[in-house]
Parts: sequence; C-alpha cells; structure tokens
Amino acid sequence: DLEPTRRPEHDDAISDAEWDLRTGRAIDVLKSTLPHFFSYGLVSSIDRVSGTPRSVGAIASANPLDFRNKDDVETIYSPKIRLSYTPPIALPAPFPKTLHVEGLPLYLSSAVFIRHTLNALYSDTQVILRKVVVQTPGSRKFLVGGESENSTAHDSNRRNREKSLFIGLTVNGVARVSGGLGEWDVNSTYTFSPLSGLIHVHTVDSIQPAPHQTVYDALRSSLGKVFGLGLLDGGEPQAGGAGVRVEGPV
Repeated sequence: DLEPTRRPEHDDAISDAEWDLRTGRAIDVLKSTLPHFFSYGLVSSIDRVSGTPRSVGAIASANPLDFRNKDDVETIYSPKIRLSYTPPIALPAPFPKTLHVEGLPLYLSSAVFIRHTLNALYSDTQVILRKVVVQTPGSRKFLVGGESENSTAHDSNRRNREKSLFIGLTVNGVARVSGGLGEWDVNSTYTFSPLSGLIHVHTVDSIQPAPHQTVYDALRSSLGKVFGLGLLDGGEPQAGGAGVRVEGPV
C-alpha cells in the first residue's frame, strides 16, 4: 500500500504537522513562481530533496493517474482540483453562468493555453503580485511582494484545517500589433483540502477588465470540455470527459 506521505495526491488523512508543511510549501511555490509564469509556465510540484519548484513538462493525457508523481516529486495540486470563474455579466448560451474546469489535466491545459496565447498576442508579458493573504480561522497574515507585514508565530493551537490563500496580481504586456499596453488585475483564492493539504479549489474572484467573449470562445474551441461545456459538433455530450492533450512546456 502507498503511504499518504509519499503520495500527497491522495486525499488520505495526514498529520497536522505534515498538513502544515504541505500548505506552507504550496504557498511558497505560488509566491515565488507566479511572477515567472510567462517565462517558465505553471509550477505544480517541488523536488522533495532540494525543495526546488518544478514546472510541468508535457500533459500526457486527461487520466488523473498519469499525474501521479515519482517518489522524489511532491505536487501542490489535488488531482480533483476545481477552477471556477463567474463573469460579471452572464455569457450567452451555451456558456454556463459559472465557468469551471475540473481535474488536474484540464487545469494544467488551461494554463498552457493562457500562457501560449498571451505570449503570442503580447510581448514583454509579466505577472506582478499585488497582494498575498494567508487566511485561517485563527490568524491572518498579510504579505505584499512576498514580504510579510505580520510575522506572528505559528498558531500551534489551531483547532481545524481551514486555510486559503488570496492572491491579487496584475498581468500586463505590449500588444504586438498595436503596440498598446494590455493590463488586467486578477484576484484569486486558492483553498486547501483539509485532508491532503493540497490545493483543491481555485476560485477566480475577479478579472478587471473582464475578458471579451471571444476569449471564452477560443478556450472552448481549444480545450473542448473546459468550463463544463464538452459538446461535440452535433451537440451531444462527449464521452470520456477530460480528454485533452497538450504538448510542450506549461
């Protein structure tokens, strides 16, 4: 049998100390790697020995079993991760009110699409962290640019495992055609599983200015089942669900 500490992608119960270690590592990875998203892609795991973040190389298939890590690599995302975003103005049919991605394969695929598309349309793309807040029932740490403004000691008497991470970031770049500056403020909340300590919910709270519908059309066309649409040309639900294949680095 696999030990929970060796396979964090399973939602097996782990000790409080291990849970705190995993959530802390995930927070550190997001803080240190999101600013380099357009250069190196989405980082989804770390080296167990060195603690070095690792980018995703290629997305093998939509089968969550393909994302089981080797013993020397620890993921920060649950294989059942759910990404959701509710546009301020409802999109026309067939788009649902809340757009969503379920499962690690589609989550990583959507990151590939966003990175490659924006790099194709804009030069000098960058991500700037504006605000980072670690939220727990008993404490609240506020950080800007990776520096803590409240270095309170760890609350060893925390009675539950509720923890989330709010990240406010700015994405910008220079349009390759017009030369104009494109800029978006994106606020997201990452929620950790109380069982595994992995990120199992990623909620995009807001995007300003809101993306145009053509962005969602492109995502739907490229990723198939992203946002829960998953319709064939004839309008029938596609069997197999998360069948998306994307080659190349994230």
